[in-house]
Amino acid sequence: MKKLGLGIQELSKFKINNYIYVDKTEIIYKLITTGEFYFLSRPRRFGKSLLVNTMDELFSGNKELFENTWIYDKWDFEDKYQVIKIGVASLDYFSLGLEHALDGFINDFASKSNIKLLKTGFAEKFKELIVALGKDKPVVILIDEYDKPIIDYIEDMGKAEKNRQILKNFYSVVKDCDKYIKLLFITGVSKFSKVSFFSELNNLTDITLSKNYSQIVGYTENEIISNYSEYIVKVEEEFKISREKALEFIKLWYNGYSWDGNNFMYNPYSVLSLLNSKSFSNYWFNTGTPTFLTKIIKNRSIDIDKFETSFEVRRGVFDSYDLESIDINILLFQAGYLTIKEKIINSEDLSESYKLAYPNKEVKDSFYDYLIGEFTGIDKTNFFEITKNLKEELEINNIEGFISRLKTIYSQIPSNIFLKENESYYHTVIYLILKLLKADIVEVEKQTNKGRIDAVILTKKYIFVMEFKMSNVNEALKQIKEKKYYEPYISDGREVFCVGVAFDKEERNIKEYKVLTVQEMENYL
Repeated sequence: MKKLGLGIQELSKFKINNYIYVDKTEIIYKLITTGEFYFLSRPRRFGKSLLVNTMDELFSGNKELFENTWIYDKWDFEDKYQVIKIGVASLDYFSLGLEHALDGFINDFASKSNIKLLKTGFAEKFKELIVALGKDKPVVILIDEYDKPIIDYIEDMGKAEKNRQILKNFYSVVKDCDKYIKLLFITGVSKFSKVSFFSELNNLTDITLSKNYSQIVGYTENEIISNYSEYIVKVEEEFKISREKALEFIKLWYNGYSWDGNNFMYNPYSVLSLLNSKSFSNYWFNTGTPTFLTKIIKNRSIDIDKFETSFEVRRGVFDSYDLESIDINILLFQAGYLTIKEKIINSEDLSESYKLAYPNKEVKDSFYDYLIGEFTGIDKTNFFEITKNLKEELEINNIEGFISRLKTIYSQIPSNIFLKENESYYHTVIYLILKLLKADIVEVEKQTNKGRIDAVILTKKYIFVMEFKMSNVNEALKQIKEKKYYEPYISDGREVFCVGVAFDKEERNIKEYKVLTVQEMENYL
């Protein structure tokens, strides 16, 4: 049986090492035969580099690599093109600096192509190289992860801006080289507005949200079944479940990514990791989460509970971004932590908007784990025991013990990360802690016809309706009573308790709480 190509980005290795190749050549053919200048945004570890390398091998005429693929008898492999492929992530800009790294790449490429460059500046050399290679026949330019030198320094705005300017100068030469270019294909995570591709290249087509190319990377369910059936059998045997159940769990954990609101894709890295280890885990998430994302969420008081059920954004916010004013919601989408769940077309003017939410269990659970660590400074490995104890207190209706354990968590938060002047900070910490209790017993920020309840916790015997305030516990209970947050649960059969909790920003902790039955609430205040 063929091997899993986990982490393999070079097409040549698939044939040599007998790896399974999920054939994307039909959609690639459509792309490269219908246009010339493209940009594609996708999250890390989603197959962008393999896509770029596949195009490289096609235009280089390496026919033997495409045996048994859709394109094998449809592409003229004798009609070869010069390819300039720039894997920006592989440039040593950390130690050399971006300008020197780009200059070194152009010099090396020209030397291997037997071209003597006369210009001195790195951007001018790039243009000279394109013209020299394309004077007889247009060249193919493939740029993978164009924005990585910006993303890597996003916490150092000065350095990020310097790299953006360097890239602007480097990429700007493309706009004057149309007649020398057969195809320009660029991948990245974010679409920064002041990089010349997007501000100066009028004929660049952004296919990020295009339904025609929504499946160009990632796996469809059919692709998983048809290519990895023998490995799915191993998962079935490991967990003693049916094929149907195995596919359900794979879908729950790793499906859900969409760029058009219609076609939903599986994360290829996570799926291959599962099939390799026969264990469900947070593979993609654990390969690296940028710390700047959580810093932005903390400092801007982002309402993270909306990610749970989806929220709407207009189509225009996807167009491009300034470094100084990055929309965190769109940045999370570009990075793969949120995805499009639905595309909405306004019937009055046919304008478009999208609903965003977490793509799947892996991302949602991992993001909560990661955020709680960032917001509290407590090692996430300790939270399993913490949440276990919190659940046990609720199951026996020991609110005193429950509150005591919450106070212990707040008391352990280091002062240097505690945002005591920020009321939303207290709510976010509680929100994350309760979400870690898992959704089967917790409804955080529960929406009713009269308002939004901070939390509703359901156990086998009890239901706790909770409200948290910075002022005092009476204000919390008053809101529960006025909004009648407990009403939807009165006929449930379980005993309902209303819990008001108040924080003290000077003590940086819970200062008081009060628990009342529904009957007591009727006569309260």
